[in-house]
Amino acid sequence: MGKNHIPTASEVRDYLKKEEEWLKDCLDNHKTYVITGPKFPGETIWRSKITLPLLEAAEQVGATNEEIWELCKQISKASHAPVTLKEYQKMCPFAEKEKTVDTVLKLLETFIPPFGEKYWNNFDITGYYYCLALISLSDYRKEDCEARLWKTIEQFAEGDPELEKIPTLLRNMKVLGGQRATLKEMQKKIEEIVKSKK
Repeated sequence: MGKNHIPTASEVRDYLKKEEEWLKDCLDNHKTYVITGPKFPGETIWRSKITLPLLEAAEQVGATNEEIWELCKQISKASHAPVTLKEYQKMCPFAEKEKTVDTVLKLLETFIPPFGEKYWNNFDITGYYYCLALISLSDYRKEDCEARLWKTIEQFAEGDPELEKIPTLLRNMKVLGGQRATLKEMQKKIEEIVKSKK
């Protein structure tokens, strides 16, 4: 885990497993443990809940770890889902990389919010919305990206009957809609869904 080491999905999986086992051992055996800062450069990226799923998706589509690690690194810097246009635009360089877009589309097939849970504690909300921003900005596989966004709207409408979580998805469409007509259509659809539930 040197300074410039970019891990494989397997290495991240093993690291997370060891960390989980260590923490469980501390709790089960009443051992004292101290929460510290990163133990090595880039550890926060290794620990990010979206890093392993992205690296696994990258393996499935043949993207390089180096390319996807850059995305993981960018996402791990964020402390919340994108809000401003400037924050959304951080995904622009990644939206231009074909294998990165392939990876994110593959990820979003299965990386779906746990709508049945009140709190999404074990789900990377920040990473998820940055990935949605990325495909919202992509011209590569545009039809597939748009189809995934429409599917996402459907998932929210069906999975979140109270529509408590949909405002962040709506914000994605509002903020980026000025650049993409299809996102404006999606904004209208979400607003119709919200209105119909009132």
